[in-house]
Amino acid sequence: MDAVVKEEIGAFRGRGLWAVILGGSSGFGLATAKRLARAGLNILLAHKDPEGTVESVIAPHFDAIRREGVSLVTHNANLFDDEERGTVLDGIAEHAGPGGVHLFMHSIAAGACKLLAEDRTPDFRGIALRGLAEALAAEGSPVEVAVLRKAVNTAFHLKGCDALHTLADSRIPYREELLGEDDLKRTVWMMGYDHLLWGRELLTAGLLAPGARLVAMTSEGNEIAWKGYAAVSAAKCALEASSRAMAVELAPYGVRSYVVQAGITDTPAGNAIPGFDLMKAQARIRNPFHRLTTPEDVAEAIHALCLPGFAWANGEVIRVDGGEAVSGA
Repeated sequence: MDAVVKEEIGAFRGRGLWAVILGGSSGFGLATAKRLARAGLNILLAHKDPEGTVESVIAPHFDAIRREGVSLVTHNANLFDDEERGTVLDGIAEHAGPGGVHLFMHSIAAGACKLLAEDRTPDFRGIALRGLAEALAAEGSPVEVAVLRKAVNTAFHLKGCDALHTLADSRIPYREELLGEDDLKRTVWMMGYDHLLWGRELLTAGLLAPGARLVAMTSEGNEIAWKGYAAVSAAKCALEASSRAMAVELAPYGVRSYVVQAGITDTPAGNAIPGFDLMKAQARIRNPFHRLTTPEDVAEAIHALCLPGFAWANGEVIRVDGGEAVSGA
């Protein structure tokens, strides 16, 4: 029991190992940084945020990581820029050193969530609301459709009535511009192949520790077509294929590769997806535990992936969603 407790509390303390997390200023990346700092891993984070946001919002989280008694190095950098990517890589080499990176996590959300074509989906909400208004009138309680729509939206958005998600209007609309070729290229490259490129670069530079873990994030949109998610969905499929290739080709170096599929989670990246407020309500109903996944749920899973006992899993897409993906409720 003592050994188990020690492993849970600080499995890596005093070993001088590092976790490198791209996209570590919010959501899954930040939660994972905090959890792994508690376990004793030093942390190097790369992110891109306005300086004002760093000072007012993000800095307290960075201070909390440092209070765990580990080293924290941060780079506020544009990782689409080759020179700034080089600066981050130099920072990893300087601080972690040869064989010093135990975890590399790619958690950059840089996808274009735009429709492929003009949306011609029938107005099912309007049809349902008109039908409901007609039924109420037949019962002697006439209500205008506009009033009914307003009441539904108030109940959904302000009263927490998740079951109205099929009738409520999303507060996260689709963008007016359609998905362009540049949007697709940028999304698939950064969210699909960048993880592989970084992992290979760290390997080639001799920075990965024996038994290093490479982790990236996917979503249920890898298999389910959400409107406006085409570019990101394509990227997630490329990411998962890349991770399988890494699992096979990097195993002789002792490296393990994973993709974590989180359930619907209330993060800044998630809330950029059109209709995500409706998706969150649907997920709370569908999930067997009737709550959303949290960044901390995912961070605990990634911590477990880093432990020695998880060494024989490799090349897997690991769901961390409380059973959400398999529930048809």
